[in-house]
Amino acid sequence: MMTGTLLGGLLGYLYHFIVSRQMSVAEYGELQSLLSIFLIFGVFNSALSFFTVRHTSVFAAHDDQAANGEFIDYLIPNVRKYAVIFFVLLLIFSSIFSSALHFSSSTGFIIISLATFISTIAVIYMEVLRGWKEFFIVSVVGVAVVFTKLASGAVLVFFSPKTSVVSISILIPSLAGWYLAKYWSRKKIITRNVQGTKTGWKDKYFSETNMRRSALNIFFFSSVLVLVSNLDMVIVKYFSSPETAGHYGAFSLLGKIILWLNLAVVAVMLPGACADGHKGKRPGKKNLLKSYGLMAIIAAGLILAYYIMPDFIINLFFGKKYTLDTHLLWLFGVMSYLLSILTLEANLSFAKHDFRVVYFLAGTVLLMIAGLSKFHADLEQIVFAFSVTFLLSYVSVAALNLSHEKRRLRVKNP
Repeated sequence: MMTGTLLGGLLGYLYHFIVSRQMSVAEYGELQSLLSIFLIFGVFNSALSFFTVRHTSVFAAHDDQAANGEFIDYLIPNVRKYAVIFFVLLLIFSSIFSSALHFSSSTGFIIISLATFISTIAVIYMEVLRGWKEFFIVSVVGVAVVFTKLASGAVLVFFSPKTSVVSISILIPSLAGWYLAKYWSRKKIITRNVQGTKTGWKDKYFSETNMRRSALNIFFFSSVLVLVSNLDMVIVKYFSSPETAGHYGAFSLLGKIILWLNLAVVAVMLPGACADGHKGKRPGKKNLLKSYGLMAIIAAGLILAYYIMPDFIINLFFGKKYTLDTHLLWLFGVMSYLLSILTLEANLSFAKHDFRVVYFLAGTVLLMIAGLSKFHADLEQIVFAFSVTFLLSYVSVAALNLSHEKRRLRVKNP
């Protein structure tokens, strides 16, 4: 998973390095904003991701492929109708969103709305693979999708460096991801019972009432977590100048290399933690310490590189037009590390079914907006405001998880 994430990340960053050199700083800032909105409006997809992996990890723990197949056949028709409604709403309000964020046209917004709709079902199939710990296939599909994005982006920006054209490179990999994820999940995991027999998976594993309650909790959890991870670019685009947004997009992209690598650690840990949570068990402390240690090592190496040679790194990947306040690059690495360990602790709360974490994450979103509304004059103010927000949130969520463990121990050993 780490290897696949690293390769996919390199291809993803190569995409940005290619298109940013051909586009103006303002146009690239607009593209970055569209990518952030794609992730934010994919909150429904994020909720599906958590919901699917939480349930399929239990089927995997019992090696029940037939039940998993029935679960997917139950889930997809219900999801599809809500996805259509959401897509129509995005189209209706596309001009309003485009105007509020000062986009050059609404074309890019419409394209990412379609990409969001297509990727919805793909998320379900991908999380089936992850729930069954088919990390190699997950990585291969992920790399193939990013390569498609890179190739299409390079071709499109060659013909036109406009955001409305380059944004099509967000749509094409969504189609590729849907096809590949469906094919491999059907081939490796999902089976259909002979002659229409039923496994009774709802009675064996999850009741209808509990699933609906769980879906609601997961939706709110994933919504605020997606906002915490991706709202920064949109806020900066709203409060700052187009040039500042463009420079922030470049610096944060390099900083978030740490986040994307560390998310691979979280992704590997989550299925086991969810299975343990379903059984009423705590995630193993040994695995938790290993996760923290690996994430710290990844962050330390990149932050050191950003501190020692920021000018070289910025100039190498983005060009001389982005060499502004390069001494701040290491702070973007720190900001992303704080966000990654906050994400780890939030996922631990999710695995233990402690959805009080939603309130803390919602508070983080409000603090991000309040901080940027006051401190947005330059890159230094922006990165400090976000870093302080993520640090405070991490401490709060870690304290929540610690109190949860102590309360469980008191109940077990009164």
